Amino acid sequence: MGRKSIFGTQIAPHMDKIAEWAKAGATKAEIAKRLGVAPSSVRKFCALGEKGDERYKAFAAAFAQACAVADDAVENALYKTATGYKEQVLKHYKVKVVEYDDAGRRVAEREELREAYDEVAFPANVSAQQFWLTNRQPERWKRQPEAAQTEDGDASGVVLMPDVSGDADNG
Repeated sequence: MGRKSIFGTQIAPHMDKIAEWAKAGATKAEIAKRLGVAPSSVRKFCALGEKGDERYKAFAAAFAQACAVADDAVENALYKTATGYKEQVLKHYKVKVVEYDDAGRRVAEREELREAYDEVAFPANVSAQQFWLTNRQPERWKRQPEAAQTEDGDASGVVLMPDVSGDADNG
């Protein structure tokens, strides 16, 4: 009688949980720990499935798809942070409630907490903008521009910028 593999006993029965964990941002190492298997096993089964091994193909595809969900959520959050946004935020306010009798005299006064939504503006974040642009458009937004070359071939440390004034002949 053949021995069942780790994949068949400890991974395959938990595919739904694995997908949920991956969608929530769990790494392969974290998922392996939750399953009680070595991280190298999870990496191996994913790699074999990506290479076309039919036994692990569905696992690798499900794992990649679940990870893409988490990656998309982070990308969307990064974009919002980079561009700034407004959001309705539930806040609690202390309100003074005064009760009067029929003659108009104050009979009771108390404070209550009331909930209300308030629109809060979250400004654009320059660090998020830099990260986004250096990764999405690396040729236009390098962190370390190449130094300009002098006539003798040495780098001068000066970055030459293109003329944008329109009158390059007058410079």
